[in-house]
Amino acid sequence: MAIQQLPLGVTFREDAVFEDYLPGDNAQTLGALRHALARLDETLIYLWGASGSGLTHLLQACVHDLQSQGLESLYLPLADCVQYGPDALEGLDEMAVLALDDIDSIAGLPDWEEALFHLFNRMRDSGRVLLVTSHTSPLHPTVALPDLASRLSWGLTFHIQPLTDEQKTDWLIWKARRRGLTMEPDVAAFLINRTARSMTALVDAFERLDHGSLAQQRRLTIPFVKSELGL
Repeated sequence: MAIQQLPLGVTFREDAVFEDYLPGDNAQTLGALRHALARLDETLIYLWGASGSGLTHLLQACVHDLQSQGLESLYLPLADCVQYGPDALEGLDEMAVLALDDIDSIAGLPDWEEALFHLFNRMRDSGRVLLVTSHTSPLHPTVALPDLASRLSWGLTFHIQPLTDEQKTDWLIWKARRRGLTMEPDVAAFLINRTARSMTALVDAFERLDHGSLAQQRRLTIPFVKSELGL
């Protein structure tokens, strides 16, 4: 199964790559993560951090990286799959690498936890690799099944630190430059102070500004930000 053939209508972003991720305080962590992806000698790679720290971007970047190595890999956001039941995991252990986003979303669901436990065991026994993200450390997992909680502490663990406001300003200016735009520091600061604090909200706001700027041939000014985002 190619990564473009995602089940359940899942969206896989083509721009979610390592080169489009500003590391902030995560430079060493990202280096170690990319080294682990090149070796793939661990059954489990566990990424965790606060909401909005870019876990989804990094997980998709991992899949892009693995795909470039010619490995059959799949990204699956568990929050979007809960409604389909654990049968959504059926057959996915055939992938060389399976990337499961947000395991917290199935925490406390016995049938899902049991299915994920058995999936982990099958992938381990066949020499395949599981990548997961969570907002909690594997030492304090949200899942209730003891055997699954134990399995989640077996692999490599990477703690992703969120960007500071100063780093978010740098990210906005850097992101705009990559799109051929100019964003002044005062505009970036205004946007950060007027949107939700998470990177997810900031990315969404930037994408709206990028599209609006292109469509209207407008510069990224504070008045334009106000009108485009309704602030």
